[in-house]
Amino acid sequence: MVVKADGTPLSKTKVAIYTRVSTEKQSSEGYSLEAQHDQLIEYVNSNNMQLIKLYSDPGVSAKNLKRPGVQELIRDLESGMFDTVIIHKLDRLTRNISDLYDLVELVNAKNVKLISLSEQIDTSNPMGRMFVYLLGIFAQMFRENLGEEVTKGMRKRAEKGLHNITVDLYGYQRQDDGRLLIKEDEAKWVRFIFERYAAGDGSTMIAKYLNEHGIRRNKGSRWDHSKVLLTLENKHYCGKVHNKFKKDDDAIVRDGQHDPIVSEELFEQAQTVLNRRREGTISQNTQEYVFGGILKCGKCGYSYTGVTDNRTENKNRHYVCGNKSRFGMCDQGGLSEKKLTALVFKSTYIISDEYNRKHVPKKTKSEEEEIRKAIRSSEDRRERWQLAYGDGNMPYADFSKRMQEEMLRITELEAKLSTIPKEVVSHLTPERAIKTINEIKDNWELYSQRTRKDIMQALFKKISIIKEGSNWRISEIILA
Repeated sequence: MVVKADGTPLSKTKVAIYTRVSTEKQSSEGYSLEAQHDQLIEYVNSNNMQLIKLYSDPGVSAKNLKRPGVQELIRDLESGMFDTVIIHKLDRLTRNISDLYDLVELVNAKNVKLISLSEQIDTSNPMGRMFVYLLGIFAQMFRENLGEEVTKGMRKRAEKGLHNITVDLYGYQRQDDGRLLIKEDEAKWVRFIFERYAAGDGSTMIAKYLNEHGIRRNKGSRWDHSKVLLTLENKHYCGKVHNKFKKDDDAIVRDGQHDPIVSEELFEQAQTVLNRRREGTISQNTQEYVFGGILKCGKCGYSYTGVTDNRTENKNRHYVCGNKSRFGMCDQGGLSEKKLTALVFKSTYIISDEYNRKHVPKKTKSEEEEIRKAIRSSEDRRERWQLAYGDGNMPYADFSKRMQEEMLRITELEAKLSTIPKEVVSHLTPERAIKTINEIKDNWELYSQRTRKDIMQALFKKISIIKEGSNWRISEIILA
């Protein structure tokens, strides 16, 4: 028995040993489990240690820590079963620098020593701690390089039209080889989301319907408005792959190698509604007012709001200029929904290409175009100054001052550019819009109020009306 100077027994260090071999070749060249075991046991005995447990992974690669023996070792280490872990060589634990560093960090956090006989490393002494410090530097380099390589690989996949999805996407089932196959029992609800949203239903209403009918997302989670919006914005559903790897990078959009669940046309219709809702140019009411959000005053430009006359038996709906009703700043009167609908049906000519060529003034340069032009001019100036400085034709002080001023100007222009709302491009052609109106006008009275609103909101982004004398006319129509 080993005792202290005062005669009391000296408690033995509790140790665990770990062995691993991955190939028969290693075994034949002297790295067999038996050889490792004998060397480790000899060290334990010669240092008067107490062996608590032996862990082993025979015939397993050390590419990561997902091995039964190592996982059991980690669990027992975290529970405080032993004071020291002894191995024959560091690569018995893992060949991955990052994994090795994480394991050493865990050992240190639990106040457990790690001893490697071949490298003569003991983390309880200064040299061992220096090794851990250097190991951390290499592990950080490894992780950063790995992240860059992974991003490069994902970028190449995206450019080839291959997705980078690592889990099942609702509506698809991901195969072992990475292919996405349509899962029809889920895909039908993806189509439902796009169809109902394009028709005018809100994201909250769609989520409520799905939840009430027992439709669950992946892993049984419930729908909410944000999950519906994420579905609507996901280009995978129309057969594309969409990736953006860094904040300032342009997104990579390519035709994917998987089958679409919805058509590109339906996808774009849903995007148009989505953008209009974000801009506030589409009615948020459930079904009350057919022209809510799209009807504008042709005199002052203010929005017309819907009002219901509850004094009449039929509760007639009509529209009034909000600038007049709220502030008294406009003298243009109101118009009933029935007369307004008839006016729209009679005014299809102003939708036509022929009318636009004759009556609509050519579009002037937008604010966005002007800002982008200013940015390009700034880039040209900077390039000229760089050449002048490089040729010795401009002093450094002058060059530096001009570049700083220009960069400040660029920052201000880009900030201004970010505040300009994106223009919503219509998915409708004038011919298609006129055809739809001609098809529905004879049966308009047969439609429900909800259907009427769906139709008008899907056709038009803006309708401006103006009264001239005793007659009303539509002064402008912008298709949705």
